[in-house]
Amino acid sequence: MLAQNVVPSEAQAHTLDFRVYGLVHVRRGMPISRYLNQRERTYVPMTMCRVFRPGHEQQPSESELLYETDFAALPKSRLAFLVGGVAEPPAERTGREPRQACVMYPLFVLTGTIYVPPRVRMSDHLSNLYGVRPFVELADVHVGRPREGARVDQFDVVARYPLVTVNVGLAGALFDVAEPVGRGFRSPDA
Repeated sequence: MLAQNVVPSEAQAHTLDFRVYGLVHVRRGMPISRYLNQRERTYVPMTMCRVFRPGHEQQPSESELLYETDFAALPKSRLAFLVGGVAEPPAERTGREPRQACVMYPLFVLTGTIYVPPRVRMSDHLSNLYGVRPFVELADVHVGRPREGARVDQFDVVARYPLVTVNVGLAGALFDVAEPVGRGFRSPDA
């Protein structure tokens, strides 16, 4: 009966070592962040996988392809972020307010909308999440490519996604963005 409730969903898993494009199998209607935060699951099972070298391109080139496999088990301890899945329903966000946030990793920087309780500092909100629920949803996400000598607002946007679930425990930094970041970094027309 449980298998009938599980549905495949396209996903891109960005680990610290590579990218995996394939399918995750989650219970129907379950938000991907809740699925990833289940403590008893130490890895993310994926099927129909294409494994690529680390990178930024939304559609990696075939020259970046490392391997194809019917199944891969990705340790959550190495998962930086996952693109795809189902977002939390709006009813679960009731009482929370949207904030612009920037999540930094060595190879990429993500900016997007995070939902936090009202009048709560980002640091207080995150301290409640780090050990208990490290996978957090970002909406309307832009992925920037860091480059030498450039500020965050000067990074090139290389990908855009409606939903990304980030592992705040692996992020080098996470901070509030008071104003939309610089020249077109957050602009959909950039």
